[in-house]
Amino acid sequence: MTANPAIPVQTEPATAEPPTGADVVVLVGNPRPGSRSRTLAEAATEALVAGLARSATVLHGVQVLELATLVGVSFDAEPVRGSAEVADPFEVVRSARLLIVATPTYKGSYTGLLKIFLDQFGHRGLAGVVAVPVTIAASDAHLRAVTNSLTDLLAELGATLPVEPLAVLEGQLAAGSDLVAAWVDRQVGLVGGALAGLRVRA
Repeated sequence: MTANPAIPVQTEPATAEPPTGADVVVLVGNPRPGSRSRTLAEAATEALVAGLARSATVLHGVQVLELATLVGVSFDAEPVRGSAEVADPFEVVRSARLLIVATPTYKGSYTGLLKIFLDQFGHRGLAGVVAVPVTIAASDAHLRAVTNSLTDLLAELGATLPVEPLAVLEGQLAAGSDLVAAWVDRQVGLVGGALAGLRVRA
């Protein structure tokens, strides 16, 4: 695998203007575009946003940041360049109210691509953002490992993590829609409460 060396670099956040991006951002850390990680994350996002709307928590706009496309990743011999037209992906993430972070398991943890991106944020760089990890793994042990490590990383960055992550084994993906629906039923109230709490404090 080769990656475009021009990794996006964090810039200082603007202070003069309020955020204008989508309320909901789906950050996909799989190095393969159009992955099962993205499919699961988008399904969870759609169901969660719909559930929040039914409970009077309305979120405006959903933006997907697929790092494989944003950075430029290839499994062939030739390097590639990022093709997504996002001027400042860090500001997109930073200004989100709800951040869905999806990753498969690579070497027992989240992907290096996701780590490179999130490492660009400073201390408590995601403070004020409600974050939900979405993870996929082949075994229970790997699923626990990737879920715990991603949750710890997001907490270290200051994100609010009000619910249990959506953690799915590869063998369960065929029943993904049912798993997502059951997960949303359990978690939607907690997510809505966290969003409301952060808005009050802001």
